[in-house]
Amino acid sequence: MGEIVLYGSIYSRTFTARWILEELALPYRVTEVSLRKRHQKSPRFLKLNPMGKVPALTDDRVVVTETTAICLYLADRYGLGSLAPAPDDPRRGPYLRWAVFATAVLEPAIYMREQALDPSGVGWGDCDTALGALESALSPGPWLLGDGFSAADVAVGAILSVAMFAGRVSGRPVLEAYNARLSERPAYKRAAEANWPPPPS
Repeated sequence: MGEIVLYGSIYSRTFTARWILEELALPYRVTEVSLRKRHQKSPRFLKLNPMGKVPALTDDRVVVTETTAICLYLADRYGLGSLAPAPDDPRRGPYLRWAVFATAVLEPAIYMREQALDPSGVGWGDCDTALGALESALSPGPWLLGDGFSAADVAVGAILSVAMFAGRVSGRPVLEAYNARLSERPAYKRAAEANWPPPPS
């Protein structure tokens, strides 16, 4: 295994990448990218991610950006059969569906809710439908794939957790219970402590 380097910043979506790394118990090094100093727009960082956003991850000579892609890559390479169903596992399709749902549907549905957009004209639909679909998937519980926690829970759970903290999702008992289960995971706690340290006094 080559060295894994996580390029990220506190108080950012770097949380998702930290969480999956912690779930997999992988050794990794963090290179801080200061958003305040706009290091994410530096020529050096733009070679890693032309979008100029964190997180980015390197695994030896492999570069991965986008939080869901980082989750899928790491789970396939280091957690296949545990955090990622194998390709011939019937749970593989639902797993990929919910992992992609995280940033392709859930995140824009939550954060674009106030925009005057026709839900039928955008790929993510409306917020209530997205949250309802997620609740339906969790009705057997406790995780998106039933009894087995997976990287899809990391991808979806990270977005849901931040949205709930920000007050953008509330009054949803099924999702609140899911978020409570996620936040009790030791890997979640370690990632949260690193990503959201208390402000200096």
